[in-house]
Amino acid sequence: MRERTFAPHTPAGNVLEEWWLALAENRGDRAELCRARSADDAALMPVTVQLVTRLQGTAVAQHGGWIERIPAIAGLAAHLDPDARNAVLADTTPLPERMVRPKGDRPVVSELRFRRLLRTPRHELYRPMMRILALLDHQANLFELAESLFWWGPGMQKQWAFAYFPKLPKTA
Repeated sequence: MRERTFAPHTPAGNVLEEWWLALAENRGDRAELCRARSADDAALMPVTVQLVTRLQGTAVAQHGGWIERIPAIAGLAAHLDPDARNAVLADTTPLPERMVRPKGDRPVVSELRFRRLLRTPRHELYRPMMRILALLDHQANLFELAESLFWWGPGMQKQWAFAYFPKLPKTA
């Protein structure tokens, strides 16, 4: 198993955390980034370019196509609740497990929506993930969100499936 690229206390994780904390304090940049309708929109914003520039000196920059992956991370990180810092920075509950938590008699993210998400290619992931973060009350672990978006593909999709489906309540 590969080492996590955006794990806390790694150079990339530190850059991401510092960037997000600064974004949480800058309501204007955060609001602008929250209005981005796609990763391409987010890529054109100075605050995203700052993150990309700061990540150049980390292991992230060793991966082909990395620059195209960061704007989605930046845009979706802006949707994380700045008042829920414990959930964003310290809660280690995997995202798929957060999605399957009960909300009434159903999971927060329905099985159908989750299955659709698993079939979504990286370049189309931005809007569905915006909706899912809203369903999660804008609370998810920043590092896991970044890791999942950066490595989205068959391997990550399988990890998510193995985290979500075993926790899904059985129906008759």
